[in-house]
Amino acid sequence: MAKPKKISTLNQSIWPYLSPRHWPTWFGVGIAWLLAHLPWKLQRFLGKQVGRLIHKVSARRRNICLTNLQLCYPTMTQNEREQLTKKHFESMGMGFFEMLISWFFPVEHTAPRVTFSGEALLKETFEQGKGCVIIGGHFSSIDLCGGQMTRFVKVHPIYKLQSNPVLNWIMERQRERTFEKTIERSNMREVVKTLKDNCAVWYAVDQDYGRKASVFAPFFGVNCATIAHIGKVSRITDAPVLLYDYYRTETGYHISLQATPDGFPYLDDVENAVAMNKMMEKLINSKKEQYFWTHRRFKTQINEGDKDPY
Repeated sequence: MAKPKKISTLNQSIWPYLSPRHWPTWFGVGIAWLLAHLPWKLQRFLGKQVGRLIHKVSARRRNICLTNLQLCYPTMTQNEREQLTKKHFESMGMGFFEMLISWFFPVEHTAPRVTFSGEALLKETFEQGKGCVIIGGHFSSIDLCGGQMTRFVKVHPIYKLQSNPVLNWIMERQRERTFEKTIERSNMREVVKTLKDNCAVWYAVDQDYGRKASVFAPFFGVNCATIAHIGKVSRITDAPVLLYDYYRTETGYHISLQATPDGFPYLDDVENAVAMNKMMEKLINSKKEQYFWTHRRFKTQINEGDKDPY
């Protein structure tokens, strides 16, 4: 069965998505709206419970997480990996509620719970007038913290279309409300335009986008497909690159922008991939349970046709 085609809904009316076949999705969206309006502490509690439930019933996702942890942390005991897996699912459950907050509330709603570091670095970077490429990873609070970043820097995130047209309609409008502009990941012309306008583009560089868009570099000692064109984007525009970190705390969230290593990005795509993966490892190690371990990071193998570990 062919996969549904992913099409942008930004220039489309809502009416085509109100037909009866979409009613189940809209019913789910209504429940999501109600959940988004629950008190924050209750959302955290329920998020953990949702995560625990998914951990019990989703053997496939549980296996992906455990496989990734075994590959990335071979010295961990099996019990340690299982405990970290449980915490990871709890974190992802909380991330579900944070995603709903980002859908239905403006960024000001959560602003009092957010701290930020990197103001001086940002000022120095944008004084160059060349924009900025921001790189980061996928952690469970990505939706909420991504929106919060707009309070500190004019950023245009790179995004991927969804298969469900109703969810696409909602998410694209949420992004349009939050961000001045979003850029579909294949639209390189808009990326260059954003940087020339002295704005930032934001790439999550820790997922497998397939063989054509990647080079292979070690990630926790295991070779994996890593996005290849960050260096190209920076070279074309002469834009500096900053590292984006964010995480959930006991009382809220922290966001930071940090300098990348001297000379980065380099001329060689593989060297860039090695450096980016090292940066991601450092971010992950400080908050392991919040990382997206349920993503099939190693699904593309160096030798085409080799079986992936999942």
